[in-house]
Amino acid sequence: MLKAVTFDLWNTVIKEQAANSIQTVVIDRLTNILARHEVARPKETIRHVSARCRDKVMNLQVTEGQEMPPEEQLAWILDELNITATDQLMTELYEAYTTASLEQMPEAMPGIGPLLEELKKYVDLALICNTGRTPGSTARVILERLGLKKHFSHLLFSNEVGVAKPHPKIFRQALAALGVQPQEAAHIGDDARTDVKGARSIGMQALWLAHGQPVEGVECDLVVYNWEDVMRWVKQETGT
Repeated sequence: MLKAVTFDLWNTVIKEQAANSIQTVVIDRLTNILARHEVARPKETIRHVSARCRDKVMNLQVTEGQEMPPEEQLAWILDELNITATDQLMTELYEAYTTASLEQMPEAMPGIGPLLEELKKYVDLALICNTGRTPGSTARVILERLGLKKHFSHLLFSNEVGVAKPHPKIFRQALAALGVQPQEAAHIGDDARTDVKGARSIGMQALWLAHGQPVEGVECDLVVYNWEDVMRWVKQETGT
């Protein structure tokens, strides 16, 4: 019987206000800090290198379940820009890089608050998030500000666990915290490569929030088109 449900964060529980809105803040912040420390680089160069870093981080996560935490991302970016950072510069860059999403606050996905409130009547809830440039410390603040943190009994972030979805370790750690077996849990997320693949690899059920993507070839237990689909499925799986 279903006892717990874990959720992905980005594009499942929260979303950016506009495409690349946080990335724009990141680029502006890095450009200004580097100029202030007299190691200025053109904004477009910083934008290009930052985008390559983001692609590198995602590729490592998707293909290997490997986490590249923000401090390593910044070190890679600075190396590509041929900048040797002082401790003070690195401290300022880290703060700017990892908190940009607080300046351009994400939004809760429509209807997610009421869904989580209702789901808690039937199952325990946890969050499993691949963090990228927004570490767990910042993500917790976002969830708190949006009034969503209270719904989850456990929060797992890849930069804190040391691996990323689809690596089995981060899913197993969530299940251990929840005190359930894989067959007693389901995971909901929007990325078939990390959320669906990772959950099913350890025997969890996987619900895929498709967001209009083609469903052919994606092996999941339920394609989610709206939150009512989730609620019906959970009630069925819990026998209520």
